[in-house]
Amino acid sequence: MTGCLAAPSWAQTPFEPALGEVASRIREQVQVFTDRNIYAVDEFIYFSADQRLSGLSDANPWSSVLYVELVAPGGETLVKGKYRIEGGRAEGSLHIPSESLTGNYFLKCYTRWMRNAGPDSFSYTPLKIINPFRSEVGANADVPAPANSASRISYRKGMLECTPGSAAYHAGQEVLFKLSLAPDSRLDALRCCVTVVPEGAVDLDQGQLENIRGRDDQAFRVDLLPDLGNNISISGTVLGPDQEPKPHTTLHFSLLGEVPDYFAAMSNIRGKFVISTPLGAGEYKEFFVAPEQENGSGLEVRIDQEFDSRAPGFSVEEFRLSDTERELARQITLNMQLSKVFSADDPPSEQAARQLYSDGNRIPFYGTHVNRLLIDDYVMLPNLEEVFINLIPEVQLYRKQGRKRIRILSENNSIGVYKPLIMIDHISVFDHEALLAISPEKIERIDLINDIYLKGSVPFGGILAIHSRKGDMAGIDLPHGSYFFDYQSFHTSQPPVDPSPVLDERVPDTRNTLLWSAGLLLSGENELEIPLRAPSVKGRYVVLVRAVSSDGEVFAASSDFIVE
Repeated sequence: MTGCLAAPSWAQTPFEPALGEVASRIREQVQVFTDRNIYAVDEFIYFSADQRLSGLSDANPWSSVLYVELVAPGGETLVKGKYRIEGGRAEGSLHIPSESLTGNYFLKCYTRWMRNAGPDSFSYTPLKIINPFRSEVGANADVPAPANSASRISYRKGMLECTPGSAAYHAGQEVLFKLSLAPDSRLDALRCCVTVVPEGAVDLDQGQLENIRGRDDQAFRVDLLPDLGNNISISGTVLGPDQEPKPHTTLHFSLLGEVPDYFAAMSNIRGKFVISTPLGAGEYKEFFVAPEQENGSGLEVRIDQEFDSRAPGFSVEEFRLSDTERELARQITLNMQLSKVFSADDPPSEQAARQLYSDGNRIPFYGTHVNRLLIDDYVMLPNLEEVFINLIPEVQLYRKQGRKRIRILSENNSIGVYKPLIMIDHISVFDHEALLAISPEKIERIDLINDIYLKGSVPFGGILAIHSRKGDMAGIDLPHGSYFFDYQSFHTSQPPVDPSPVLDERVPDTRNTLLWSAGLLLSGENELEIPLRAPSVKGRYVVLVRAVSSDGEVFAASSDFIVE
């Protein structure tokens, strides 16, 4: 038997009622830090997130993808991305669209598993965004305030220390400060993030909103399974023509594009299914899904939403800027405009992301150990039926209910227990008669695996993969109930700005965040020295270091310096 390793046993049988009690005890939380709380349009929001898991052993893998959205108070999403969670942490950046209105926003972060507990369990970090090119201010949506209004998490002081090298610097001078654990903290180690920004650009005392209504075990419902490993999940439901869930239906997913792939799933007793896809990085990937059905059985596949569209259940204050924030907003927006004029590097394009994250592997999903027939090596025959009869005897034709069918022969006598996987240009085909009628002139090659092949948890009685010359399925129709859909892959993050840029009198210093560094490890035995170059804009700047303990408490320390 050949094929891929099966997914974990729970992923093969999702949504089982017997697992409900166990699942309700597994809860996730994310603690998110951003480099600032006030931005201009066209800037990047840098963030880090720490994942906490309860009700499950640390040895068990759980959610490996963080979903991040920049949302307006009413829940409207401006931009969104998916980021890998590795070692309980995720970090990245999100670009603020240039058309965003001035107003209050939230950075909304969650996992697929957290969606089972509802949007009150998500992380919401309040942000202010300024658009100097438009006079309108985004109106707060009419969202009813909950009985307990949301409050923000207060940082605990005294466990971390941040010591400046000097109280004042001149423009371009090297700034040096030290980070360490407090001597009486009784902590072994903490993983921290550090930001250096103008005074007022980040809240030194409070962070994201608290869990809005607290834990509600009655509201928890297992609708979505976690993303596992380095993959992104796609899930949904199969419905029959009566709109009732259809169990035990085989689903065929084809990932199209430069590096095509194939995935298979079987719907469970409730018609639910889930697949795990290694999508890499970039923006959107094109998928094709086809339910295995015969004689126009009218099956319908519904894919679950990638992101949670529910609005946050709390009221939002009216947008206001203090006098200090107005001056800060003026400087931030000026730097943003100057950076667009003097920037030498453009953000990575989707094409560059594909080159960066793709290994260039064009080997089909079934590998290279196949029997391969190149059509041009032989005399041209009138149709594929003649090709199989004369050149590929392992492909046998037979009749079922008056229609021609294909099966694959093998020394493994068990191969006949399972249906073969038959594809053309990576898309599954169920109308064998239409396939057999194709002219070989349209075909480049035929690959055959004449053994049982396991893809995920679905076994096949061999694989017959046909590749057309033009990649157009040689003109045959798509299967009934099939369709194409786009799915977002991992987000390509912008690297943080250089904290010590080379001074050039012809190029202004446009840094609004002087330093952003996440994942720094502090222990009782070490002290970190952090260098950066003082900006050219005079004023007071703050250094903020934050960390999360194993029990979820948030620690912070800060210091400041003046640029004269």
